[in-house]
Amino acid sequence: MCGICFMCGWSISAQMLQEQVLSCCSSLSNRGPDACAMTLVPITAEVVGLFEGCLLWLQGDQPTTQPLLDHRGNLLLWNGDILAGLQITKGMSDTQYISESLSTKEEADITSFLGNIKGPWALIYYQKHTQRLYFGRDVLGRHSLLWRLPSATSRVFLIASVCRQDDRVKEIPALGLYYVDFSVVNLAEEFTVNLIPWTHVAEETLLSMDSVINIKKHKISSCIQTRLNMCVPSIAIIENIKALPCSLDEENVKVLYLALEDDVANLLKILTNSIRRRVEKCPPKCRDCTNSTTKCVHTKVAVLFSGGLDSAMIALLLDSCLPESESVDLLNVAFPQKVPQNNRAKKLNTKKMSSSDDDSPRNYEVPDRISGRQCWHQLQELRPLRRWNFVEINVSSAELAEERESVIRHLVAPLTSVLDDSIGCALWFGGRGHGAVVGVPYTSPARVLLCGMGADEQLGGYSRHRARFTAAGWSALLEEISLEISRIHTRNLGRDNRILSDHGRAPRFPYLDEDVVNFLNSLPVWIKANLYLPRGVGEKLVLRVAAAHLGLTAAAVLPKRAIQFGSRIAKLENSRERGSDPCVRLVEK
Repeated sequence: MCGICFMCGWSISAQMLQEQVLSCCSSLSNRGPDACAMTLVPITAEVVGLFEGCLLWLQGDQPTTQPLLDHRGNLLLWNGDILAGLQITKGMSDTQYISESLSTKEEADITSFLGNIKGPWALIYYQKHTQRLYFGRDVLGRHSLLWRLPSATSRVFLIASVCRQDDRVKEIPALGLYYVDFSVVNLAEEFTVNLIPWTHVAEETLLSMDSVINIKKHKISSCIQTRLNMCVPSIAIIENIKALPCSLDEENVKVLYLALEDDVANLLKILTNSIRRRVEKCPPKCRDCTNSTTKCVHTKVAVLFSGGLDSAMIALLLDSCLPESESVDLLNVAFPQKVPQNNRAKKLNTKKMSSSDDDSPRNYEVPDRISGRQCWHQLQELRPLRRWNFVEINVSSAELAEERESVIRHLVAPLTSVLDDSIGCALWFGGRGHGAVVGVPYTSPARVLLCGMGADEQLGGYSRHRARFTAAGWSALLEEISLEISRIHTRNLGRDNRILSDHGRAPRFPYLDEDVVNFLNSLPVWIKANLYLPRGVGEKLVLRVAAAHLGLTAAAVLPKRAIQFGSRIAKLENSRERGSDPCVRLVEK
């Protein structure tokens, strides 16, 4: 995971540009601790561009420092992973491959090339001979990219992976490839950004864009070619799926598995391949051994692990993608519960917890800790040759307040809700990996962090999916799933990428692999979510049946529990807050 940044200003000195970048993008190096570099390039007579890249080594035999200058004077900042779709020469980094491939391409070829990449990416690319600056995010928006557009009061244009909290900074929508043509525009007058949109982007979305955005007529095709299957079940199908068993006990799993056998087998094959891609594209060294000449024997892959269905499946399938000698870290985060200390307080449920109460281990026995430990034991039984490190990450109230104020609020920005605060804080501490394994202090050295984001959106896993289905049936459920997928880049992925990458690891999302998305899009909705069945069975049905079939019996029946509730961070703050409310804790004081 890399940190990339571009800044330019109208008649602003190079020194002033450097000072501004250091001030507003100081956390870039957290994303890329292996190498950092900065380059100044004259773009026009009045405009100088500053390019900065901070590298986390993930592909190639050796780290490739950025920004990368080619023989034609073009500059590349690449924060991405080519996991499939294009063939990279063995030993070459994907940054080198991208730079060489783009060096001779013009606009149409650039868009076609980027559309063929399978894997998450964010890119900033300056093409010298056209004076164009291209930038954008992949079709799902799995990597963060922010911008601050020029204004009457500030003739500065900024693009960065992450930035200090600033009301002027916004997230770049993952709607296609953008470019600024500096041969025809400047920062002192009308500033225009051109957008070549992805083919799937709705016209109403494009029409709602800021007036500074000029929408181009031609579009980019991506590797996600299969559109969401919008078919609703016939009366005959409804009768069949209503007759399916209502539980996932041993006998009923056999019945459900036989009903879904082909779909389960295909899902397991495609999801396993997605996980394999994400762990094979990784150096044979953990974060701590980057510069070591000896063989690394430490953990290189971790899983953000609640013991719930999504993370449990990732962990189990990961076992077949790694050598038996490699350990896996299961990162499990918990915040202190408000545990009453006397019977009267217990009855009244009014006693507040002081910071000293945080030290008691019993205060961290939150739902995700309990389910995580249970699933960890089951993984040990199912895959006994693997060393599974269950990392208990306990976060005190004082540490939460301190890190939120100094670090996390800047990473969550420009999002500002109570929900963003809760999820952002839980992910940051979970991704940091500072905890204990069987009571012994431990910090995960993993370079890659596998996460379960994207499963609920595609498989009808949220309570709002069931609410829409109950109120208005199958068509309403499909509309909700379609909406969830279309807005995941703005609601979730940019934020999650900024948060999790701050620890110098690469968060990778197997459920959002292009092949997985294509497959899930192709499935009829009643295979993904049969909401005639009860909670803990019907939602994400095909994934639950797959988990139960493989022996993950505990995780298979666990109802959806969001990280803010499972880790109990949501209980630490004002209980009257709603998730959509603006969060005062994220505001600069």
